[in-house]
Amino acid sequence: MSTSEQFSEVRAIADLVCSDCATQEQLEQLEQLLRGNPAAQQFYYDYLSMHMQLQSPTDNSMEFIYRRISEEFVVRQRDAAPPNGPNNTFDNDHGSKYFRNKATIIFSILLLVCTLVSIWWFSFRSDSSHVAKLVQGVVTPMGRQANIEGDYLLTGDYQVVQDASLEMTDGSLLHLSANSVIKLFNHNEIKLKLGKIVVEPGLNKNLTVHGKKAIMQSNGSGLTFDLTHNRPRLTTGKNTGMTPLRWRPIHYWGFNEVGDRVVDTAGNAHGIPANGATRIQGKIGQGAFAFANSEDARVTLGNGGGTAPDTGSFAVHDGVTIEALIKPDFTGELDNVDTIFHKAHGKSDHKVTLSLQNDSNNDVPKSKETYNKSLNFGLFILGQGYHELKLPLDGIAGRPSISDIKDNNYHHIVASYNVQTGLKAIYIDGKLLASRQYPAGSRVISGGPGTATVGNNSAQGRWQQEAYSGAIDELAFYDYALPEFMVKQHNDHINQGLNYFGLPANIKALPERPRLRLPTNTTFELDFVTGLPSKVISD
Repeated sequence: MSTSEQFSEVRAIADLVCSDCATQEQLEQLEQLLRGNPAAQQFYYDYLSMHMQLQSPTDNSMEFIYRRISEEFVVRQRDAAPPNGPNNTFDNDHGSKYFRNKATIIFSILLLVCTLVSIWWFSFRSDSSHVAKLVQGVVTPMGRQANIEGDYLLTGDYQVVQDASLEMTDGSLLHLSANSVIKLFNHNEIKLKLGKIVVEPGLNKNLTVHGKKAIMQSNGSGLTFDLTHNRPRLTTGKNTGMTPLRWRPIHYWGFNEVGDRVVDTAGNAHGIPANGATRIQGKIGQGAFAFANSEDARVTLGNGGGTAPDTGSFAVHDGVTIEALIKPDFTGELDNVDTIFHKAHGKSDHKVTLSLQNDSNNDVPKSKETYNKSLNFGLFILGQGYHELKLPLDGIAGRPSISDIKDNNYHHIVASYNVQTGLKAIYIDGKLLASRQYPAGSRVISGGPGTATVGNNSAQGRWQQEAYSGAIDELAFYDYALPEFMVKQHNDHINQGLNYFGLPANIKALPERPRLRLPTNTTFELDFVTGLPSKVISD
């Protein structure tokens, strides 16, 4: 889709503006379309610029030729030979002067209108416009752009010396704590850099608050954004919206396509199912895969472009998450391994694995009967080597048993590791059931040239021993640790018949910038890496 098609509404109103036909309602609609949308603003500026540049032919070195029969308008240098000879153009002295003068007048009017509109628009968003009024408190400008004229603040950065309140043009009040630092973009957009801001709604208009990792929209209601704690906090109002700047998985396979390929709707790791992987009806959308517990029961996903350890799309730096819906038929027999996801390079320990196992290498001693059966999440952690976090499937302390997960229903599995905190965790159906603490900042080594597979080990020599039995749906791979609140929200979405992200299942690419649906009047701690809601703060 071209940018002209993408912003067709902006283009239509811009045409009316340049024709001096736009009504006040259309100008207000244009303002709404451009607000908070840099791409649309750039298109609008470019479009006006194009119209203004059309005025250049009106100088003395150019002339206009109007061909009446073909209704063709030609712009060319003066004294240049006509393209089809003098007899094919309407070029007698009287006609040329008439049409040249008429064209000059039309373009002059067009230039004047576009110039006036551009002045109006840029003055509305420029550094010289008043965007807020100081109601109480003390603020000081920072840098050359910011300025205060009486009680009115222009665009720019400001530091709050004493607790202050600013009134925006729609009547919204911004209550700022002392030592806060904000940037005023325009009448409707601000950024909090330090401190705390409380938004008191005005005339039901949307006020946008930018953070470092997320954008919050008031949508006519209040909100509180607080940077005075170790981690940012957001308190929602009735209609608060949130757009995190980082939320997409690196790879996402919904398994809803048909044919001999598996589509990655978040990246480029498209897969090929082997004969032992059969398409079936999924829990979410139309598709899932059933795996026949055989050496050809697998989906091969490629290596993500890796050429050496810690390269390619499966290489992670901030953390990792594997998320899957599974309906297992795990036997639980000794030395049985059912692989859900596997990414490795030969015999290297630089691998990422998620599997059901019954082996003797378990860090959590239990009775002999339940000792070995577990859900295992393995990573190579720098300074620690390859370790597996094991969730015993013993039915004790809130953990499910083998029979609990073999109830012929799909179960939501999330395995994550957070580099910043060093926390490794396993969730089932939205509940944190196993975790292990590593030194904060411990890096993961993954990626590389090895193949990633679903439903089996990637090494041919292990295909028969580590084949999965059962069904797998909705598999996602992230390069960060999915926060606890988002794990629970994804589980809620599944129970509503939606995909992890609250969207109807399809084979379209995931959107770049979703708007999260958050509970009202709730305080969240935000993840420092992604800006996503991490957990609910009760106090």
